[in-house]
Amino acid sequence: MCLITFQWQPGTDNPLILSANRDEFLNRPAQALHPWLDNEGIYAGKDLSLGGTWLGVHKNGRFAALTNHRDMRIKGPELPISRGNLVLDFLTSDIDPLSYLELLATKSELYAGYNLLVADQQQLGYFSNRSQQVPRLLDSGVYGLSNGLLDSHWPKVEQAKQQLNDWLASKDNQQPLAGLLSSTTIANDSRLPSTGIAVEMERMLSCQKIITPNYGTRCSTGLVINKNHIQIEEVSWLANGDEDSRQAYQLATTDINEAG
Repeated sequence: MCLITFQWQPGTDNPLILSANRDEFLNRPAQALHPWLDNEGIYAGKDLSLGGTWLGVHKNGRFAALTNHRDMRIKGPELPISRGNLVLDFLTSDIDPLSYLELLATKSELYAGYNLLVADQQQLGYFSNRSQQVPRLLDSGVYGLSNGLLDSHWPKVEQAKQQLNDWLASKDNQQPLAGLLSSTTIANDSRLPSTGIAVEMERMLSCQKIITPNYGTRCSTGLVINKNHIQIEEVSWLANGDEDSRQAYQLATTDINEAG
């Protein structure tokens, strides 16, 4: 998952509203958003290489999402643990968000760079093992996250936050959150981040929706966690950027209240 923007407003009718894109190599096998049979209550896509996921919800109202942190100048562990299980482990636990992130912080050196968002109905927490900062709970607001740190001033992150603000201000909200972050505009060289890769690659990755022969935006997700239900939708994209398939689920309040 390489671009996320979200509004967090605990105590309101819609505490979490989110739009996100997942970027990955096109030949890495994955299963689209679905209810997991081996982990009852989870709705997420699945990485078929290592078995984890990049974004998901549990019908009890828990949420988690992961992005890789990109800085090729930082040496990671020789045999890193798969980061996709960080999302799954939170969704299947009953530990509160901050405590979960604090536990992860004690073993952050075992993983390659990552950003992690985790939430229940009361808290939304953030931690990156590349930030040199302790895990924290987020206040109400609109946030953006890509492969830097939270709210890094990357062009596509700032654009994503503005797009979500515009969506929130709209009277009809007709545009789906899944696919909201669809710009293919390349950022000006003067605004590109410096992550230790060639400038040609930085340009390609500066798009919100990446389209190349071997790497690109594989899917887009829209999520609204409402006090009465969870709505989650995912669009899968073909290599040329056209829509491949669409999955959507609505989980009622009874599901949230009755789930473990």
